[in-house]
Amino acid sequence: MHHDGLGYYMYLPNVFIYHNFEARNDEDQNGFVPQPGTNLIMDKYTYGTAVMMLPFFLAAHSIAYISGAPQDGFGKIYDMGIMIAACFYLVIGMFFLIRSLSNYFTPITIIISLFAIFAGTNLYYYTIHEPAYSHVYSFFLFSVFIFLTPRYISNPNWKNTILISLIFGWIFLIRPTNGVVGLYLLLHNIHSWKDLSERWNWIKQHFLKLCLFPVASIILFIPQLIYWHAVLGKWQFDAYRNEKFIYWAQPKVFHVLFSVQNGMLIYAPVILFAIIGLGMAIYRKKLSGIAILIILGISTYVFASWWCWWYGGAYGHRGYIEYFAFLAIPMAYTVSLILKMKPVLKYGLLVLFLLCIVYSLQMNYAYSWPWEGPTWTWQTYGHVVGKAFGVLR
Repeated sequence: MHHDGLGYYMYLPNVFIYHNFEARNDEDQNGFVPQPGTNLIMDKYTYGTAVMMLPFFLAAHSIAYISGAPQDGFGKIYDMGIMIAACFYLVIGMFFLIRSLSNYFTPITIIISLFAIFAGTNLYYYTIHEPAYSHVYSFFLFSVFIFLTPRYISNPNWKNTILISLIFGWIFLIRPTNGVVGLYLLLHNIHSWKDLSERWNWIKQHFLKLCLFPVASIILFIPQLIYWHAVLGKWQFDAYRNEKFIYWAQPKVFHVLFSVQNGMLIYAPVILFAIIGLGMAIYRKKLSGIAILIILGISTYVFASWWCWWYGGAYGHRGYIEYFAFLAIPMAYTVSLILKMKPVLKYGLLVLFLLCIVYSLQMNYAYSWPWEGPTWTWQTYGHVVGKAFGVLR
């Protein structure tokens, strides 16, 4: 584990093995340095992902104890525990997406679509190769939120309110900018001004229950604030102190989507099929297309405004991984339309669809950190593509 992944994970060994947040020479801290005048590590990443890893960490720790392996939190046994955790949340997230999509699509459409979302994007990489990063855990939470939303709208009792507000709060805890998913609840199945008026009346009717969403987020964030206060000696709300959104006025939207520096569509071209499906869904007023577009639009603007809009040394644009749960819906819509086409057109598009997935898988395995900076250009990208497909040596 390293970089962001270590930041999300390090709560577990520090709390359950070392019982402190002091710097240690025997641990690969990868840039996590003590605060000036102290020996305490300031972890800017929140504890939400670590809690989701906890059962698997404890299982790995028990195995290390039984087998006599080092019980330091950093070894192959612990790595395997986190790998299993990531795969577990991926599978459960896919299960909830299947439940959601099964209301609209056939099993074969769902299988093809979810295979594309996994194998045709960097969701694969950040599940298999970087399981300590937060993305697959957020993908699971997004999938659950998508599943719960229509059920909550139809039956907003207190039990359902507590459940979905906790899911929302945990999404916000892991990455506050992901709080934009709350718009899915407000805009689900909104396709006209009449729909919007009816939803506004629904919001007013259940306003007290909806207040639980921000309350849950605040309550879940309290332990994080306590930790930051213990390390810094003051209440800290901005853990990314030297990292800012500096491009609000000039967002790098084109770069986020098409740059060789982790442009989302460059490394996950199969998502173009989902974008086509999203356009069709909006045109035909179905599948909450407007809600998904607004959520993706706001998120893209946020990504494009961050000082490090390419999200550092990464395979593809990491920021979108959890949002692929939303894009699974229009992806399935596109696939369903393709499967109804005449054979020549259908099989031609399916071949193109498969080629996009194969390309992404090959690039997943070709990835060698870091693909960023002045040395990572279209020329070096082309050379890597050529080697990945056996054209160049």
